[in-house]
Amino acid sequence: MMLGRLARWLRLYGHDTLYGVEDDDEIIRVALREGRIILTRDSGLAERAKKLGAEVFLLSSNSLEGQVKELMASGVEFSELFPASARCPKCNGPIKRVSKEEIREKVPEAVYWKYDEFYVCTKCGQIYWPGRQWREMVKMDRRLRD
Repeated sequence: MMLGRLARWLRLYGHDTLYGVEDDDEIIRVALREGRIILTRDSGLAERAKKLGAEVFLLSSNSLEGQVKELMASGVEFSELFPASARCPKCNGPIKRVSKEEIREKVPEAVYWKYDEFYVCTKCGQIYWPGRQWREMVKMDRRLRD
């Protein structure tokens, strides 16, 4: 019942997400210690976490679109994709916009000449630009908001 795709999407919307903890007890401990909300499809984990005082959102959908719609319907705020507050989908670090010159030697030449807008994760250094994947994400975002 992993929610890795959802975690990456939430990061793109600027949400600080923690993902990759596999032990239920550790998930609950981290949520309580850091004041995080547990998103899960596991009703057993949700029940145990609630009894211990953690805030939990039990998702019912199997699909990414369905999960995001559930969160939107519950009042979770979704900003525009890739705003200044977006987080890196890989490591959760902050993303900042950079000039073309800053990344000239770090991206393929064709990418450098084709795009003018670039973002870099300040934590892991991953570089992002509004290419095909980004356009597909924007399409999905529009579907979700309709």
